[in-house]
Amino acid sequence: MSDSASIRRSHIVGAATQIFLRYGFGRTTMADIAQASGLTRPTLYLTFPDKESVFQAVIEAMIEAKMTQIRTGISNLPTVDGKLLYACNAWAAEGYELVQAHPDARDMFDLGFKTVCDAYQAFEDLLADILRDAVDQSALDLSPAKLARSIVYALKGFKDVASSSDDLRSLIATHVAVVGAALQKDRARPK
Repeated sequence: MSDSASIRRSHIVGAATQIFLRYGFGRTTMADIAQASGLTRPTLYLTFPDKESVFQAVIEAMIEAKMTQIRTGISNLPTVDGKLLYACNAWAAEGYELVQAHPDARDMFDLGFKTVCDAYQAFEDLLADILRDAVDQSALDLSPAKLARSIVYALKGFKDVASSSDDLRSLIATHVAVVGAALQKDRARPK
C-alpha cells in the first residue's frame, strides 16, 4: 500500500469511527462515511469494498489502541491484582462509558461480528499473559487461558447489569479481589 493510500485509509478509519459511534453499524451508510471523510463514494470504494470492511478496520484500530493503552498502563504496576484491575477497567469500564456517551456504539461490542469476537480473544490472551505466572504458581486446577476467559465474560455480564460506571467499577474491583485472593490462597497451599 502506498503512503498516500495508507494515509487515506487511516483518515477514513478515523472519520468512520465517529460515524459508527454516532449511528451504530446498522444505520451507518457508505455515503455517511464518505461524507465524514470528505471523499466521494467512488474514492471510498477504492479503499474499502463495503461497510463491513470499514467496520472491521475501525474495530481493529480501536482494539490496537486499547491494547497499547493497557500494555503501557500495566507496564509499571508491580502486582498481578493491580495489572488485572487496570486492564479490566480499561477494557470494560471505559467501553461501558463509551456506550453511555454514544448509545448506538453498542455495535462496537456486539459478538455477532467476527472482528469483535477477535477483539475479545485478544483481550483474553492479554489477561492470560498477566495471570500466567500467578496461576502457574498456584494450586488452581485450570490454565491461565481458562481463568482469563472466565474474567472476560464476567466483565461482559457486569456491563449488562451495572447501573452506572461507578457500579461497574465496583463490580470489577470485587471480582479482581476475589481472583487475587484465590490465587494467594492457593499459593499458600502445599503442592
